[in-house]
Amino acid sequence: MSSEETTGNKKGTEVRVEPLTEYTPKEEGAFIESLRKNQNKDSSKELYEIYQDLTVIDIHNHDAPNPGAIGKWGQYGIDRLVLFGSISEPSAQYTDKLAWDQYRQAPANVYPSFAGFPIYEEEGVSIVKQNLEQGYLNIGEVAAASTYSQTVSRVAWKAEHPNDGNFPKIYDLAARYQVPILLHIDPPNGEPITRLEEALDQHPDTAIIFGHANAYNPPENIEPLLNKYPNLYIDFFAGFTAYNPESTNKLVDFVPLMEKYPDRFMLSTDAGFGLTTEQAAKALYETIDLLSPETALKVAYQNYEGLIERQPPTETQIQTIKTLSAKAGRFETYRLNKRMANELIFELTKLTESAP
Repeated sequence: MSSEETTGNKKGTEVRVEPLTEYTPKEEGAFIESLRKNQNKDSSKELYEIYQDLTVIDIHNHDAPNPGAIGKWGQYGIDRLVLFGSISEPSAQYTDKLAWDQYRQAPANVYPSFAGFPIYEEEGVSIVKQNLEQGYLNIGEVAAASTYSQTVSRVAWKAEHPNDGNFPKIYDLAARYQVPILLHIDPPNGEPITRLEEALDQHPDTAIIFGHANAYNPPENIEPLLNKYPNLYIDFFAGFTAYNPESTNKLVDFVPLMEKYPDRFMLSTDAGFGLTTEQAAKALYETIDLLSPETALKVAYQNYEGLIERQPPTETQIQTIKTLSAKAGRFETYRLNKRMANELIFELTKLTESAP
């Protein structure tokens, strides 16, 4: 992807697109502290009410088929959803489109993800590249290994391990487009983790998110991976640890690890898998409330937001912007990232479609 693209060659008839890939998180430690002071003053409020002004991103949400997903989770103060539906099976290609449709309607609340591609056929690599070029901001959840999950172990496009089939090519694409990839891995030990380490080592520029890494997995199993691989991120399914009776850990057990690796943890509801919506949502805030202000901010939204905001616009986006902007008579310079490019394309599309 080039650093600059233009159309037109005369002053006043030129559209320029310059990549913007820097991300500087806000300094909001004092803000967190002020929210907590309010909590002490009014202990009758739920944590999601106390933290309602804090940005929270759910980085793993399967509710793309639900047209009310934004409101469903938003009532608990969750601002943005990394949205998809089915995973690693043909039906996911349909729910991937639903995620994109919800994104078009509410780009401030959705990060579209996709999971509808086969791992072993070359067609899968083409689908990944096409979707990334289009503007999808996340890959996954992908079934990288599953033995025990009653649902995931049966999906048609499940891989045997996280470095199987065309995974190496997909990781290369993820690195090229600077897009994270979310993996389902069960069991979270043994051969699947050995192969995950292999993938992390071979693809150091790929941001790999270990999906619901805390499910059936104690913090002492996660720490060696974080220590060794700086490109590994942890999707913390807080609801599992807080409310699933099969969990052998408590939220507080993971706090030291989060404080030691504050840049590597993110929160998710897994769309409430095995839980009520309220339990899955409340657990996010119970986790946030246990963390230092600086770590709470990173885990609540800044770690994932950084992965989004550093993505450059794609060649497809650049060409689309050039065409639509010129058609709309807007000859100017745009400095934007991939997310911003999507939103500009949505705006320009509406503008040109409504033009006489």
